[in-house]
Amino acid sequence: MPVQLTTALRVVGTSLFALVVLGGILAAYVTGYQFIHTEKHYLSFGLYGAILGLHLLIQSLFAFLEHRRMRRAGRPRKLPSPRRGSVALCIAAYQEDPDYLRKCLRSAQRISFPDLKVVMVVDGNRQEDAYMLDIFHEVLGGTEQAGFFVWRSNFHEAGEGETEASLQEGMDRVRDVVRASTFSCIMQKWGGKREVMYTAFKALGDSVDYIQVCDSDTVLDPACTIEMLRVLEEDPQVGGVGGDVQPPGKGMAVEDDQVQAAQVRATEAWSVHQHKISRER
Repeated sequence: MPVQLTTALRVVGTSLFALVVLGGILAAYVTGYQFIHTEKHYLSFGLYGAILGLHLLIQSLFAFLEHRRMRRAGRPRKLPSPRRGSVALCIAAYQEDPDYLRKCLRSAQRISFPDLKVVMVVDGNRQEDAYMLDIFHEVLGGTEQAGFFVWRSNFHEAGEGETEASLQEGMDRVRDVVRASTFSCIMQKWGGKREVMYTAFKALGDSVDYIQVCDSDTVLDPACTIEMLRVLEEDPQVGGVGGDVQPPGKGMAVEDDQVQAAQVRATEAWSVHQHKISRER
């Protein structure tokens, strides 16, 4: 049966059921028919209560069936290799607590997704921001796969002493470092979180199929990327996927059976965006 017809039948059936229940509740309320009651009507059970109870029972049954269906559909399954796209994880960092940043980068290192690219953009290039670059070197640096660049500017504001030529050179260097490195860190002139994300997206361009984002205080579940990518690639109508974000002490940031998808939805804390961002502003 076509999906459109099935959806239409479900809508019609649900609407008719709602009208029947509403009519029954109104009729029971008006008539006031009672099955049993005490002598002075302190306690009574009538048609109105019976219909409400039946309605609650039916709602609970359908909620249980729908929940079971979603859990079965959400069980982890291996993605077919030919369909698996490339992913870049973009981490926005601003004056982060050193311990939180270390935990974030270590969790990114443990993500079980092949060839995952990690891009950390630091919102600030002053001396007091340098400790975040040091932590990046400590956790992800030390190999040929890691690269970094301290930029006096950002894509929308030139730093002190920048010329048009040096600004363009800096833009090219950012792009080269991000695209050539598995792990990269860019320190740039302060511009806010939107500017940080713009730098990551602009530097990546069309070099990856999907972009995953998170803040620098997020601890990521090792299966988060592959689970969300599975949802994205199984349904072409899904444009973004968000994970279950929990406060510290309640486990990892994303759990396999709690992944939720929406047609156009992305959480601020971290999400995977299908890479449909425009190449130019």
